[in-house]
Amino acid sequence: MRAAASPAAGWTKLKWFQAQYHRAGGVHMRLKDLVVIVTGAGSGIGRATALRFAQEGARVVLVDRNEAWGATTLSLVNAEGGDAHLVVADVSRGSDASRIVDETVRVFGRLDALINNAAVLVPKAVPELSEEEWDFVLGVNLKGVFLCSRQAILCFRRQGRGGTIVNMASVNSFYAEGGIAAYCAAKGGVQQLTRAMAIDHSSEGIRVNCICPGWIDTPINAGYFADPAARAFADKLHAIGRIGQPAEVAAVAVFLVSSDASFVTGASIVADGGFSAGLSTQLGIM
Repeated sequence: MRAAASPAAGWTKLKWFQAQYHRAGGVHMRLKDLVVIVTGAGSGIGRATALRFAQEGARVVLVDRNEAWGATTLSLVNAEGGDAHLVVADVSRGSDASRIVDETVRVFGRLDALINNAAVLVPKAVPELSEEEWDFVLGVNLKGVFLCSRQAILCFRRQGRGGTIVNMASVNSFYAEGGIAAYCAAKGGVQQLTRAMAIDHSSEGIRVNCICPGWIDTPINAGYFADPAARAFADKLHAIGRIGQPAEVAAVAVFLVSSDASFVTGASIVADGGFSAGLSTQLGIM
């Protein structure tokens, strides 16, 4: 449900999932030489996506507001032989969104795909939310998707060969959750914006899809999962019996950017371990 940001937490688990994937012969360079922007790349799903894309042969532009977190991801990509460039930027600012795309083209010569992953969360209901907090969440989570997508689409048009956008939505795009009103509103908007852009730009060879994760083991959820009972309850909400890992969401993003998804646009791909399927027997109430 909530998905995104903060530093190296969960890195051991991410490496474990990558090791299993490698042992299964999973990396096939499906994105070789593609140039991909990943926002919110400093932690969580963004970091896992950047690493996986680099492993698949992409050249990755890492975008994060936090220079230290972004630099850590850059060093991890470089340590695995990947090709990456860091841009410190705030996706909620139009000038920064323009600079992200301009710098991508300056460094790598073109742009092939954009992963709009940057997200923040303020855990409050509407009466407790200040106007500034509402603007902050909507600014990053929804306006940032609009601003970065606009610049990417303009770039795709100039290049004349289409492109791909993947937006990180949430199961909160379908189902509201108590105490995170602005986040739910933003993620619902991301899903609809995804559909609108897919309709508007398919004729230009631009595919736009979104991923809707369930509970993912990311730093944004670390406070909640610090309570073992809360973690155990979250596990039981998923038919699979556990929350997801960032690397599992990254694998979906690889598919959507790859040519394997050439007939997929306007889609909301749910990656939630069965959370949205209904009441799980894991809860022990059925």
